[in-house]
Amino acid sequence: MPRDLTNSKLALALRSFSPADWRKFEAFIVSPYFNTNADVIAFFQALACFQPMFEATKEEVFNRAFPGTKFDARRTGHLMNYVLKLAEQFLAVNRLQQDPFLERRLQLLEYSERKLSKPYHFLLKKARKALSDAPLSVQQLHEAYQLAEIEMIHFSNQKVRRFDPSMQAVYDELNTYYYAQLLKYACGLLSWQLVVSGDFQLSATTRQVIESITGEAGQPPLIRIYLSIYHTMSSSEEENGRHFKDLLGFLAHHQDEVAAEEMQEIYLYAINFCARKVRMGEKGYAELVLQLYEEGINRKYLLTNGYLSHWTYTNVVKLGLMQERFNWTQAFIHKYKEHLPPRFHDDAFFFNLAELEFSRRQYDKVLHALQQVSFSDPYYNLGSRMILIKTFYELEETESMLSALASFTIFLKRDKGLSNAYQQTCLNFCKLLSQILRTGANRKASELLQQVQTVQPLAERNWLLKTLQEQLSL
Repeated sequence: MPRDLTNSKLALALRSFSPADWRKFEAFIVSPYFNTNADVIAFFQALACFQPMFEATKEEVFNRAFPGTKFDARRTGHLMNYVLKLAEQFLAVNRLQQDPFLERRLQLLEYSERKLSKPYHFLLKKARKALSDAPLSVQQLHEAYQLAEIEMIHFSNQKVRRFDPSMQAVYDELNTYYYAQLLKYACGLLSWQLVVSGDFQLSATTRQVIESITGEAGQPPLIRIYLSIYHTMSSSEEENGRHFKDLLGFLAHHQDEVAAEEMQEIYLYAINFCARKVRMGEKGYAELVLQLYEEGINRKYLLTNGYLSHWTYTNVVKLGLMQERFNWTQAFIHKYKEHLPPRFHDDAFFFNLAELEFSRRQYDKVLHALQQVSFSDPYYNLGSRMILIKTFYELEETESMLSALASFTIFLKRDKGLSNAYQQTCLNFCKLLSQILRTGANRKASELLQQVQTVQPLAERNWLLKTLQEQLSL
């Protein structure tokens, strides 16, 4: 029976290589420094003929590498393991070349162990300069600790008996890094607790450490920022607003010092806090969350690889429409559409344009915008169907609405690719709308009203409540 190569560890690893990775690996594997086995090179070159998917049997690769030689399963296994180890080594070397600090750190350790004082001090000076020029981040604090540790190791390697401040320095840097990383993890756990059910727990020791450093004056900016985020999420609803103001104050004074990757996380914490407050009915945060979104986008903190997530784009539009800031929302939709990833560009733009025009009650424009949506994502497919149903209702095109509603319900029940949560969200919309349309002056109207107010999960709750009130007044 032919032995398939496709799902082997080697094929899975090589399938992850980009064209640039592959070119580098080809040079790597023939380098005599890393590999002197001619059979491995021959096997690799045969393997390369089946990229990028490597849909081949082991026999096919072996016969291409060693024509006229009888297939040897054991030998093939050894060759595959050898190539896999070289691939893993290549990935490690590639990562090392992409991390200047790690490279300098290893060089400094080598210089110290070899007692090469002059190049050690020259490189140490360069490493310190690079670190001081780098923006603030937890990673930068980790590197500062590691550099201080190297200096302590170097002093120890010299075996001299005199006072040296390196041990105190490494202790201080370790504390700073530890506190920052501890706070960052604690904030991450608290954030997950708000959106995912799970057994997330902060130990009593962790809470004690955080409370201890809360009271210490003179903490570095990054620690103060994460402390304010932690207290924003862990304090009572009466207290967390005060801590959030502290966070905004720290951002105003220190955000230009902090790395963009770190600022992205910090801004998302702030945005999610405001969004939660808005959902709880505290409308004063609605304006603030839009400001945070716009500032985060303009400063490129909320961009990934130069693109704005279509989810972020849609969230901003929804918030703008909630505040009935139609002109502002229209300007946002058009201004930032070019920042959308190409895959979602048209669908995100026209879908959100349809949402805007529906809020403005420009129903003909809604239908025109929906015609441009091609459903690159299930969200746009389902969302567009709901907007269409609502639009037919508002236009009093009852037959079209009922047809679209029936079609949507059947689609939801048949499509097995949808997530259960989102499928149920939309099915509840269809079920309740069908009941609302049959209500009129029904005695069970109050029971239906309670359902619309409480059922979870549910899409378009506010619109359904409005529609129910209209039906009851007929």
